[in-house]
Amino acid sequence: MKTFLKNIGRAGKKIGSAGKKAGLIIVDKLRRHPIMCNVVLSILMTIILETLGRQRSDFASIFQFADERTKMFLYSILIMFLSYSIVLVVKRRLFTYIVVTLLWSVVGIVNWMMLNTRNTPFTYVDITLLKSVLPVMSNYFSPTEIVSMGALLLIALVLLVVAFMYLPMEKKLKRKKGFLQLAVICVIFSGVTAMGFKTGDLTDHIHNILLAFDDYGTSYCFAITALKNGIDKPSNYSEKTIDRIEDRTDKAVAKMEEDEKKKNETVEKPNIIFVQLESHFDITQVKGVTFNKDPLPNFHKYMKEYSSGQLSMPSYGAGTANSEFEVITGMNLDHFGAAEYPYKTVLQDTTTESMATVLKEQGYTAHAIHDNSAAFYDRDLVFSQLGFDTFTTKETMNIKKWTENGWAKDSVLTGCINDSLNSTDGEDYVYCISVQGHGDYPTTEIIENPEIKVTGGIDDEAMKNKYTYYANQVYQMDQFVGDLVKSLEKRNEKTILVMYGDHLPSLNIENEDLTYGNKYETSYFIWDNMGLQKTDGEIEAYDLGSEILKKCHIHNGVMNSFHQTRKGTENYQEDMKNLQYDMLYGKQYVWNQENPFKATDLTFGIRDLEVTKAYETDDSVFIVGNNFTNYAEVYVDDVQINTTYHNEHLLEVPKDSLEDGDTFTVSIVSKAPRVLRTSKPYVYKEK
Repeated sequence: MKTFLKNIGRAGKKIGSAGKKAGLIIVDKLRRHPIMCNVVLSILMTIILETLGRQRSDFASIFQFADERTKMFLYSILIMFLSYSIVLVVKRRLFTYIVVTLLWSVVGIVNWMMLNTRNTPFTYVDITLLKSVLPVMSNYFSPTEIVSMGALLLIALVLLVVAFMYLPMEKKLKRKKGFLQLAVICVIFSGVTAMGFKTGDLTDHIHNILLAFDDYGTSYCFAITALKNGIDKPSNYSEKTIDRIEDRTDKAVAKMEEDEKKKNETVEKPNIIFVQLESHFDITQVKGVTFNKDPLPNFHKYMKEYSSGQLSMPSYGAGTANSEFEVITGMNLDHFGAAEYPYKTVLQDTTTESMATVLKEQGYTAHAIHDNSAAFYDRDLVFSQLGFDTFTTKETMNIKKWTENGWAKDSVLTGCINDSLNSTDGEDYVYCISVQGHGDYPTTEIIENPEIKVTGGIDDEAMKNKYTYYANQVYQMDQFVGDLVKSLEKRNEKTILVMYGDHLPSLNIENEDLTYGNKYETSYFIWDNMGLQKTDGEIEAYDLGSEILKKCHIHNGVMNSFHQTRKGTENYQEDMKNLQYDMLYGKQYVWNQENPFKATDLTFGIRDLEVTKAYETDDSVFIVGNNFTNYAEVYVDDVQINTTYHNEHLLEVPKDSLEDGDTFTVSIVSKAPRVLRTSKPYVYKEK
C-alpha cells in the first residue's frame, strides 16, 4: 500500500510539473503571439455570449445564428477582437486579457440572468438603472442568491488585485508596432461598420431589443445601446421646419375649435385619471389556455360598456417606465436610441411638456401615484421634471397586503387615488402606476387554494404554475378595478378614468399564441360619468393622452395639438421626430428658444405626518400621531435614531435617544436614501 501511495504521489508530481510547463507554454504563447490569441479568444467569447443569450445548453442555436446571420456572427467576433486588441499596447498583457474576458463574461452572465427573470436582455442602460434595481433585488432573487452574488463579486475583486500584483509584465514591449497594429485594426473595424450600415446589415434603429439580441448578437446590441442614445438630429431640422409644422398644426386647431363652436361644444374639465396596470393584459386571449372562471370580469364589463380596444405599447415583457413615458409625454420612443429609457438619460436634467403641464395650464393639479419605491427608475426626480405636484409612493402608503413574491397589492391604490382627488377643490389629473402584476412568476405552486385555476392548454407544470400565479394576481387587480370605479361613481364630480396594461407579462407569449393583435398590444377601457360616446379601436400609447383631451375639447400643448390634428397625415412621424428633437435636444424653437417649464418641488404623499404626543416607559419612548408608515424614522437635530414602527399612529424609540427639551421630527425615508416628507417639529418633555 505504501509503495502504491508513493507511486501515486510521484505521478501527481509529474502531472503537476507537466501542467505547470503547459501553463508556462500557454502564457508564453499569449505574450508572444497576441494576434493569434485574440482571434481564438474572440471566437470562444462570441460562442459563450450567444449561448448564454439564447438560454440554451447546446450549440444548435449558435450554429443557426452563424449559418443564417453569418455576417453578424463574424461582426460579433470582430467586436470581441477589437476589445482584446488593447493588449497590443499595454505591458500588463495577461492582466488585461483577464479583465477584458471578465467584463464580457459579466455581460453574458447578467444577460442570461435577466432573460430568465425579466424576459428582457441586458443593455448598457441597465447599468444606469442599477441604483433603482438594488432596493428591489429581493423580489427577484433569494437572500442566498444575493449573498452568493456578493461573495462572487468580492472573490473576483480579490483575484483581480492578486493578478495585478503578481502576473508578469512585458519587458520588451514593442509599443510603436503595437500602436500601428491597433490603428490598422480600428481602421478595418470602422470600415466594416460603415459598410454594414450602408448595406443595411447593421442598424441603430432597434424597436424590439429582445428580438434584436437574437438577430444581431449580444456584443453588438450591448455596444449599440451604450453608443446610441437620444434622438438623432433630423436632416431637415431648422427653425423654418419647426415653424412650418407649428403653422400647419395651429391652422388645424383653429378649424377644429371653429367646428366645435358651431356645435356648441365647450371645454370640459373633469378629473382625469390614468391607471397603468403592471404586466396586465387579457389573459383569456391566449390560445388554448382555459380557466375555471373569468379572471377579468370587471375589465371585460367596462370594455363592453365604454370606449375600449387595444393599446400599442413600446415594450414587451418589461419596460414600465417607457410605457408611461409615451403616455405622459405624447412622444414616440421609436425615435430614441436603442433600448433607451429617457427617464435615465435626457429627463435627468431636462424638463419638458407633459400631460401634467398641459392640464395645469387648464387649472388642474397633477398627482402621480405608484405602490413601489419612489426612486425606482428615478421617478422621484423625473416626475418633478415632468411637472407633477405630488407623488404618492410605497413609502408614504400603509400597505397591509403583499403578493407571495413581495410586491404591494393594488387594492391600496383606491384610497390613494381618492386622497389625491380630495386634496384639492379644483380638477385633478392623476397618473397611477400599479405593481401587483410584476414578475418574476414562480415555477412552483405557492398560492394555497387559488381562486383562479388553469383548467387546460398548458401541460408543462412549471409554466402552469406561472400562469396560475399570474392569473390570480390579475384577478385581484381586477377587483381593484371594480372597487375604484365604484368609489368614483359615488363622487359627485365629472371624471374620466383610463385603465390599461403597460406591457404583456414575462410568460414567453408570442404573436402566434394570441387570438388578437400582437404581443405589443394590451387592452384598455375609458370609463366616464359624462355620457361620452363609445368609440372602440386601436390606439398608440403616445396618442392616448391626446385622445382623452380631445374628448374634453382641450387642445393646448405642442404634442397634444399635434396628435389631435396631424395623426395619419403626410410626414406625421417625420414631423413628430422634429418636434421631439427640438423640445429635448434642439434649440427649442417651439418655445421661442426658452424652455418655459421648471422642475416642480414634489410633495411626497398627500397626508401630513403629525405628532400629537410622546410618552415614556421604562425602556422606550412612544410617539403618537397620524399617517406614520413603515418607512418612518425619528430625527433629533438631523440625526436619525433607531425607530420601530408599530402602526400608522404609533412609533417607538429607545428611551436614551431622547432627552428633556429635545426637538424631534418624524420623516418618511426611502431606501435611496432620501427624506420624502417630514412632520412639524415636536418638543419632547420627560415626565
